[in-house]
Amino acid sequence: MNLLINEPPLQVLPTLAAEIGLNNAIVLQQVHYWLRVSTNNRDGHKWVYKTIDEWHEEFPFWSKRTLERVIQSLEDLEILVAGNYNKLKMDRTKWYRIKYETLCKLHENASRQNDGMQPDKMTESKSPNCQEGNRQNDVNVPDKMAVPITREYTETTTETTQRKGNSRKRVYDESSVHYQLANRLYQKILIDDPSFKQPNMNTWADSIRLMMEQDNRTVEQIEYLIDWSQENQFWKSNILSTKKLREKATTLIRQIKADKAKENNVNSPSNFRRQGRTEVVPEWFNNRNEEKENAKETTVEIGQEIDFEAERQKILKKLGSAKENAK
Repeated sequence: MNLLINEPPLQVLPTLAAEIGLNNAIVLQQVHYWLRVSTNNRDGHKWVYKTIDEWHEEFPFWSKRTLERVIQSLEDLEILVAGNYNKLKMDRTKWYRIKYETLCKLHENASRQNDGMQPDKMTESKSPNCQEGNRQNDVNVPDKMAVPITREYTETTTETTQRKGNSRKRVYDESSVHYQLANRLYQKILIDDPSFKQPNMNTWADSIRLMMEQDNRTVEQIEYLIDWSQENQFWKSNILSTKKLREKATTLIRQIKADKAKENNVNSPSNFRRQGRTEVVPEWFNNRNEEKENAKETTVEIGQEIDFEAERQKILKKLGSAKENAK
């Protein structure tokens, strides 16, 4: 096995290593690399965010505790600035940017100490790097304007670009919001299909990251899309990965809005009036019915009086006949 430049190498400038320490210089260079390709713009700066596990993937020759000490050292030197722009409070992933002004001051101090050694050359070398480093961290300046603070050799940069797909894979910590949302979808799928194969959660988490960073979806929106799609009889058979969720997100949102509009229309007061409408009966119709009822009652009463009188006459007649017989 060839251990000499058989993979994209980590680069470090000896001058930088002499000023801030070898370990610090290695990590700082790697942060600088990620800042150059970062699309995470916050408060006028570019940021890179990774968990300690993700950083450890890039520096497997150190323990996690060593790596934590190196990063803390760069923070103490005020070269690395830490931030937190996570959408979920439970997500403690740190965001970092380089404070190039501090780095320039360190370089200037080192230059003054070496005034006796090629002063003109030292002065010429420090200014461009500091100026370009500051512009690199400005989100309003295109990446092509950025020149790294350490040299990047052509023969290794080409290889790095060609193979970065293999060497720059993100590893998502289980506590990260991307992993949690990916797992949310997986758990929902398992409810309907317990035999569903365990997916590559890093790949799923990366699709969630792209939804948030490139598609500008919020955590709440993604959560809602996951829950809604897995409750819908049609979509739960079609949304079986975060990649598919991302592809169909716009379609899902449109259908959700359409369903909400229908629901609101069904529940509107005007619709209730249409469904429960009672026919208005004219007053003359009621009066006519009352007259008919009164007429019926009168007829019954008259009939009852006639029958009573007939019975009385019969009784009197019988009484009269009885008197005559008695005589």
